Amino acid sequence: MNVIAKKTQNQYSILIIDDEEAIRKTLTSVFQDEGYLVESASDGEKGLAALSKVKPSLVLLDIWMPGMDGIETLKRIREEFPDLPVIMISGHATIATATEAMKLGAADFIEKPLDLSSTLESARRSLGMLDEAKQESGYRQFAENCVDQSENFKNRKIEALNPIVFADRSLAGRSFPQRTLKSSALLYGQGLHSGKKSGLILEPLPENSGIHFIGVSETTAVPAHVNFVESTGFATTVRLGKTQAGTIEHLMSALHAYGITNLLIKCNGEVPVMDGSAIEFCSLFDDIGVEDQNGEWFEIEIKEKLTVGNDSEFITIEPADSFTIDYTLSYPEPLGHQHMVFTLNDVDSYKQEIAPARTFGFVKDIEWLQSQGLALGGRFDNFVLFGEEGTINCELRFENEPVRHKVLDAIGDLFLLGRRIRGKVTARMSGHSDNIALLSKIRDKLKEAAQN
Repeated sequence: MNVIAKKTQNQYSILIIDDEEAIRKTLTSVFQDEGYLVESASDGEKGLAALSKVKPSLVLLDIWMPGMDGIETLKRIREEFPDLPVIMISGHATIATATEAMKLGAADFIEKPLDLSSTLESARRSLGMLDEAKQESGYRQFAENCVDQSENFKNRKIEALNPIVFADRSLAGRSFPQRTLKSSALLYGQGLHSGKKSGLILEPLPENSGIHFIGVSETTAVPAHVNFVESTGFATTVRLGKTQAGTIEHLMSALHAYGITNLLIKCNGEVPVMDGSAIEFCSLFDDIGVEDQNGEWFEIEIKEKLTVGNDSEFITIEPADSFTIDYTLSYPEPLGHQHMVFTLNDVDSYKQEIAPARTFGFVKDIEWLQSQGLALGGRFDNFVLFGEEGTINCELRFENEPVRHKVLDAIGDLFLLGRRIRGKVTARMSGHSDNIALLSKIRDKLKEAAQN
């Protein structure tokens, strides 16, 4: 057993239990450099002995070890120290193993080979130090590499933007002011499906520009518009040439709620998933502030009923006085039948009722998704995971959180004409593909109205 003690400002201590000496040495060095007290052990028995002596603030525990493995060690830790956060580590664990660890109360699950900045972030998150995690080197490096002189960038690129959302003003309902953010902003996170670190830079644009996505090193911007939707499998992706932006629906949902019409969004191919909801985008907008702009912006007034789907899975829209979504979700237990009606009248109700709802998934589907190259960034803190008996990795924020998230997604997808919609949406078990199919029908009606 190796003990390394060092004076530290926060006095957090960490116990590393792993049979690989190289892993222990690397993690010890990294955490020591960050100012933690660190102790390590090479197996479960030695780890339990160390626990009784030093009572660490956090344990990093390998799953596959000779003798007492990580799962059995975790059970013993839970018996003696039920509130001690434990992060599980493994190089070849299955989803079933990870799920068992989370059921036993593991705070997080990280895979080898370890990404050290992600490991530090996980540790800080588990210790309730998430804000400090944003100061880690990966965040600073992303900021340094991506945040150029925003005025120069806008002056250089503004003529290349395609203001397609302002080209068609047919079916014009009530008018609203155009809006953008008061200043530039940066977020840093991880892509849900790519699993890659994914930063996000938001830059204000002048009136009549629209919302656009652009790669950090790309020169072509893709409009946030249904005409540029490339795929809708488990997330909504837009593409133009080599420029792609995936998992845009949560950000678009928040932009819809805030009525933001003009914005340049720079990202590394996928919008970071944050905590799986839209609430962090809302908090960012509140911190920065939004400002009204000149220029006309009219809602789309639905004149007739439009339908996509069949009896078991469908989405419709019909004339109404407001933008309302009536959504029904029906799964076997533990989700069961869930129903939600929400009218997007103001930002406050959106932030309270919809924005906190996280994306969700099922244990039975995760391994298949990852085999298809999806959900690679689905950590245990950025989505709600359901097993046969209920949620495995967290407490629900709402009793019917899944159906609220479906409403969140629909609000995002249905903003991909760049205009608010005045109509009632009724949906059952629909997803991104259905949302975009309905939006395409609305686009076709806009074209017909413009020609008459």
